[in-house]
Amino acid sequence: MKVRLWLLTLLTMFAGLDSAVADPSVRLAMGVLPQNSPLLLVGTVFRDCSDCPEMVVMPLGDYTMGAHPGEEDAEGVETRFRGRSEPRHRVFINSAFAVGRYEVTVGQFSRFVQATGRKMDGCWISQNHEWKLLEDRSWRMPGYGQTDRDPAVCVSWEDAKAYVDWLSGAMKQRYRLLSESEWEYVARTGTKTVRPWGDAIGRNFTDCATCGSRWDGQRPAPTGSFSVNRFGLYDLLGNAAEWVEDCWHNDYRDAPTDGSAWVSGACEFRVIRGGSWVDVPRNVRSAQRDRDTQSMRSVFLGFRIARDINP
Repeated sequence: MKVRLWLLTLLTMFAGLDSAVADPSVRLAMGVLPQNSPLLLVGTVFRDCSDCPEMVVMPLGDYTMGAHPGEEDAEGVETRFRGRSEPRHRVFINSAFAVGRYEVTVGQFSRFVQATGRKMDGCWISQNHEWKLLEDRSWRMPGYGQTDRDPAVCVSWEDAKAYVDWLSGAMKQRYRLLSESEWEYVARTGTKTVRPWGDAIGRNFTDCATCGSRWDGQRPAPTGSFSVNRFGLYDLLGNAAEWVEDCWHNDYRDAPTDGSAWVSGACEFRVIRGGSWVDVPRNVRSAQRDRDTQSMRSVFLGFRIARDINP
């Protein structure tokens, strides 16, 4: 299976199909993915049910994980609670997987809540520049109007895990959260700059406190409001910050190099990636890391999912 996927990745690159990967609608599966479907080409977009998240098949590959020398100092990154993204190290992504085209949306998350009856009241929000826990706020009512297309926020790591466990059981597939190294791999898409579109934050590439979008500092944008990246994914940086599987470590010493999640250490804290609509640009970078407790629900916290592709 791995050899065949490597071959497909190489064929995609050398046949000039990288533009199709950047525009995944070219390969959008019609409706639900049929059972016992053939091997999916890198860049294919599919879903396992009509209410399931759209998934994009990722290429295999390797990259250097971590901030570039001087990046965090140049960006003025506060590192008291954000472990420095070093030492830089090579990571090899050798297992076939697909990633959510978008962050999990309100509409998708509501199906899970309807099916399981999970209670998730209370959410941290910012009022007059002060963070407060309000019991009447939740993923249903985060404090702004939302549609089914908006990213689900006020979701804890525990809630996100419950969602992927439910979806896995319903679809008989292994859905999960991304590992931290997988997340950075699909965010960077082979780039070596601070952000996939370049070193500078620019204008209207994403939604953050001062990113030049119409949603800046007010709320997350509806999913897919900004440009797609080279792997066919949206909103990796900014918008809603994304939980990943890994336990928190202050740096990358002894980190896995095979794309797997780091599930030892300070597991009462879990890693958050990408920054969000409340963050200043220095915290919206491919290498940016943050953490919070597994039970934290906040108006800027959401998630994206992965699915293993079996031989």
